Amino acid sequence: MNNEDIEDSIDKRGHAGPGSGLAESESAGSVADEKTARKKAPKNKVKLLQQELQDSNDKLLRLKAEFDNYRRRTQRDSMELRAIVKISTIEEILPVLDHFKMAMDAIETSDDFSTLKEGMNLIKAEFDRRLTDLGVEKIPAVGLELDPNVHEAISTEHSAEVAEAQILREFKAGYRLGERLIRPASVVVSSGPEEKSDSQ
Repeated sequence: MNNEDIEDSIDKRGHAGPGSGLAESESAGSVADEKTARKKAPKNKVKLLQQELQDSNDKLLRLKAEFDNYRRRTQRDSMELRAIVKISTIEEILPVLDHFKMAMDAIETSDDFSTLKEGMNLIKAEFDRRLTDLGVEKIPAVGLELDPNVHEAISTEHSAEVAEAQILREFKAGYRLGERLIRPASVVVSSGPEEKSDSQ
């Protein structure tokens, strides 16, 4: 029996020919590797998503901490600015208070009302100057037509000299800072000449 007959005989008995066992083994190994890879793929994806979630949470916490720091810093700066503005305003008013105290002391030692009046006028002038230095402007009133945006009419009076709706007197001065109204001027407004009754 030659080699060809032996190989045919082996093939007929269902035994694999030369090298076939290695091919089947490799094929089975690759299938097993694919199954293992498929099983590992979802786990790897979950780990990746968990890591991304953790990174996002860390980033969110950092942003929140930065915002909280910014908010606290802004509040602190705002409080410091308000304190500086208050101190600056008080410094402007203190000299006026000093002059007022001197006038009050003068009343105790003198009965000269003309001197007292002069002192009061000086104090008022000082007040006006300090307000101007702060940028505060007095709202014009007497002789002007009533402007509801800056004037508050507290009463009306008849007047033969002042036209209707014009301001007769200022009861309380109004002030503004730039375009911002601090308070309106309280004024008395003319209602025009008094009508004469038919009996007169």
